[in-house]
Amino acid sequence: MISARSTPPGILIAPISSKPQLVTIALDLLAQRGERIVQTILLHTSLGRAETRRAVACLAGEARSRYPMMRLSPICLCDPEGAPYDDVVSAPAAREAFRVLYRTIKDAKQASSRVHLSIAGGRKILGVYGMAAAQLLFDPEDGVWHITSTPDLIARAALHPEPGEAALIRIPVLRWSQISPVLTDLALSDDPFDALTRQEQLREADAVRVARDFVRQALSAAEREVVSLMVRQGLTNQELAARTYRSPKTVEHHLSSAYAKARRAFGLTRADRHTLTSLLATYFALEQQEVKE
Repeated sequence: MISARSTPPGILIAPISSKPQLVTIALDLLAQRGERIVQTILLHTSLGRAETRRAVACLAGEARSRYPMMRLSPICLCDPEGAPYDDVVSAPAAREAFRVLYRTIKDAKQASSRVHLSIAGGRKILGVYGMAAAQLLFDPEDGVWHITSTPDLIARAALHPEPGEAALIRIPVLRWSQISPVLTDLALSDDPFDALTRQEQLREADAVRVARDFVRQALSAAEREVVSLMVRQGLTNQELAARTYRSPKTVEHHLSSAYAKARRAFGLTRADRHTLTSLLATYFALEQQEVKE
């Protein structure tokens, strides 16, 4: 167990609809793990919905009485005109939820906070977008959590579980960035869709660079010729032999050598013509475009 003093301050981000106990249970279980939560951010829709209004009011009371050292920060999901969404059941509402999740996590990371995201409450789409935001922005010490509970706890609708009535399940996050996101260009945008586009462009550029290095440095001139024709035109071994004035056996030898080199260069357990086509198609297409220009 990590001591509370040595643990950096943490922020819990939790969607809330009608079940405030999903938030209080998460807070209790995180505290048992030694996490020091100094702020809980509630994502909710219009307080015109009675169940949402009651849930937020209940959590405000709990924050005052049970978690006096924690700040409660409700955030309402609103449309571009500032009107609260009644629910997250439309594409615009879902996109705004993603933007709010992304901005909230990014702000917390830039403040050097440890971020905990609960996906136990709210609409499923919030959990999906929450995982996407975590993949973009989380560091290894941050956590995405789901809650499991006993039928008795659910039946009682208790705000705080008895020992053994509930547990936190940590959800693995496959992070896009190997370094802290606050040190990357992800921190430059408040819009996750722009950030995703930027990351896709960076990944594609990196893949093209790796493919270029492989083709130019790992393959022999003969292998490059055969592989290029195979990838760009989809030629069979017989067709490659006819086009390059080589025997089918020689073509097969060049391709086998290229496959072996690809396994080593890309860390693959196996490689074939489909593998090379997938890895090198973009590079050869760009190379052909440059020649035409």
